[in-house]
Amino acid sequence: MKFSKVCTVFDAMEVTSSRLALADLLAKLFEETDKNEIKKLVYLCQGVVLPPHSGIDLGMGEKYAEQAISIASGAKVEEVEKLYRKTGDLGDAAEQLLAKRTQTSLSQNELTIAKVYNNFYKIATISGQGSQETKIKLLAELLVNSNGSESKTIIRFVTGKLRLGIAEPTILDALSVMKTGTKELRVALDRAYNLTADLGLIAELFYTKGLTGIETIAPTPFNPIRPALAERLPDAAAIVEKLGQCSVEAKYDGFRLQCHKQGNKVTIYSRKQEPMTHMFPDLVKAITEQINAKSIIFEGEAIAFDEDTQSFLPFQTTITRKRKHNVKQKAKEIPLVLFAFELLYANGVDYTQKPFLERRKALQDLLKPGKIIQLSKTITIDKAGQLQEFFDECVANGLEGIIAKDQNAPYVAGSRKFAWIKLKRSYQGNLADTIDAVVIGFYRGKGKRTEFGFGGLLTAIYDDENQVFKTIAKVGTGFTEEQLQWFNDTLSHISVKEKPRNVDSLIEPDIWVTPRLVVTLTADELTKSPTHTCARKESEGLALRFPRLTQIREDKNAIDATTEREVIELFKMSIKQKLYGADTN
Repeated sequence: MKFSKVCTVFDAMEVTSSRLALADLLAKLFEETDKNEIKKLVYLCQGVVLPPHSGIDLGMGEKYAEQAISIASGAKVEEVEKLYRKTGDLGDAAEQLLAKRTQTSLSQNELTIAKVYNNFYKIATISGQGSQETKIKLLAELLVNSNGSESKTIIRFVTGKLRLGIAEPTILDALSVMKTGTKELRVALDRAYNLTADLGLIAELFYTKGLTGIETIAPTPFNPIRPALAERLPDAAAIVEKLGQCSVEAKYDGFRLQCHKQGNKVTIYSRKQEPMTHMFPDLVKAITEQINAKSIIFEGEAIAFDEDTQSFLPFQTTITRKRKHNVKQKAKEIPLVLFAFELLYANGVDYTQKPFLERRKALQDLLKPGKIIQLSKTITIDKAGQLQEFFDECVANGLEGIIAKDQNAPYVAGSRKFAWIKLKRSYQGNLADTIDAVVIGFYRGKGKRTEFGFGGLLTAIYDDENQVFKTIAKVGTGFTEEQLQWFNDTLSHISVKEKPRNVDSLIEPDIWVTPRLVVTLTADELTKSPTHTCARKESEGLALRFPRLTQIREDKNAIDATTEREVIELFKMSIKQKLYGADTN
């Protein structure tokens, strides 16, 4: 397929707000795509070369993109930078400069999906001496042969700033519409995606083999499974009323990891399905020694542990193990304990369809005794008092709280269901839990913060039904000086000139950013607000009162943030507490 066709559809998507219309545009594009290109096209729609678990990132910064534009257009780099500052979009700058380029290739070739994708792949995978120059040349080659909006799309892709306003659910909708004209196959497509975390693979199988192709998908080592998520309820009594007799696990505040082993090969993935194996040589060794299985996929929470005091350390200490350098030394300084809590696959058996009690028993049987990998502490209860007592014990030991699990439920990959229900320790005020919010903008520093260039955040929660981010809080407290500098540096790389299309906001920050970074907030309470759009009805939404930053959650994707529905439930909990004095724990 001609790449210009893709760009025409992308341009139409950029000015389309309806999710149904976006899915229809994509569906028509998918229908016209060759079977050998559908996987590549889906990756392009996602703005990736390969899914996160491949460990392959395009790695093309704006400075290198500016050099490529300069080579292709004949303009000086300074001219590119000047126009970029004027337009606020390097893609728009590229389109304008290449439209009036002074150097025209004598042998311009029409771009195809395959050509564009293959150059992107080479840019992402080439390394070694002279690799940066080669990356720039590969990008310039595409730009030289580009026409119209092709150059804009190419530059936005390599700088991570595509503006399609879609997420994975819209692409899955489009695949279903492509085959049936409706979204009736979404359940099957969702299951396949949740078991592989690879939309390109799903699209290719579905395109070539239809429903049969994706129904045969099963857990496979080194294809990470999207993690199950927990619902919330206000207290122990509500949990027991919902589940009856259930298993209750300690909730550890560390890294949620998915561990894959086949033979002697071990790979560890983050909850975002990114490979993190190199960061945890101690865990790799333990998995090799303590796991009695030829092949396995299991989940665990890794948390820093002080052997002298026999106590768990806070998340801020655990996160220092996430590093690229001095890994072995840090492993000695801050040892981890990996608490295994879920078995998803072992020796050819798909355990995601098994009930929890069967999964737990099998995991216990496959785990040899040892210091590093241990089973999560779990008890069976059928009374609220028992659950509350275990919860209090966990909090007293410095843990987050508990997870209650339906003993008969399967593992629901990638979904938030009442098969799991979390109960976390309360914070000051009436807010019963923390909020994982997405940064959508920031404010320039004033006063003492002027030197950092950063003064505060505009944050949002996720409306998963409409795939938009809705504002819930402006955050100006809880930052260390180190964090002030970190936020300025990090957010500057994802800044955009205009409000992102998947953001619903009445507030305008100094600088908008692509919704990508997740932060954990606490607050005194949830309150009605005329300025925020979360759960907005008529003229009022919901907002956090006196919000404070507690954590930066680089391990979470934006679409894994707290949802609008969860915020509404938290608000109902706070109303209950005010009316009846109920303990939210």
